Amino acid sequence: MTSAIVDSFSVGSIKNSPNAGGPANRSSIQEAASPIKNKPRLGCAGVIRRGEGVLLGKRGKEPNRGLWVLPGGGVEFGESFENTLRREIREEAGIEIDIESVFDVYQLINPPYEHRVIVYLLANHRAGEPVPSSDLSEVQFFDREQLRELENSNLISPFVVKVLQQAGLL
Repeated sequence: MTSAIVDSFSVGSIKNSPNAGGPANRSSIQEAASPIKNKPRLGCAGVIRRGEGVLLGKRGKEPNRGLWVLPGGGVEFGESFENTLRREIREEAGIEIDIESVFDVYQLINPPYEHRVIVYLLANHRAGEPVPSSDLSEVQFFDREQLRELENSNLISPFVVKVLQQAGLL
């Protein structure tokens, strides 16, 4: 229980609390309880295959509006990485997938605006045809040649290019 409370406090406000190091009273706890504004965000994204194709979505909002990315989204409290990806892909692309494994974990740190930890999973398309959602203006599967064309035209997020290269797809 203590770590959950500490995690929800700003470290600086605890350190500077008038009761730091001593017993806390109700008002000092309430003062220190303001949430941390720039916490890292935890998310999942998928390298989702259908035959030789890989699923990409064109971002319809910031960050990376207009660029093709690997679809995914934020992990909700109590949700596994696998369930997060299944939910997000259903919401963002309208398809069902089968998870293979965790591929890799990446950090994206760009202070003061962005700090994300992204768990990439390998998955295969199981059912449905891709249909865009509110987050993605387009979704489709791309083969290697099409991925290279998108990369050469700077239409894929540089971060996603790195992931696709590591996965041996670019």
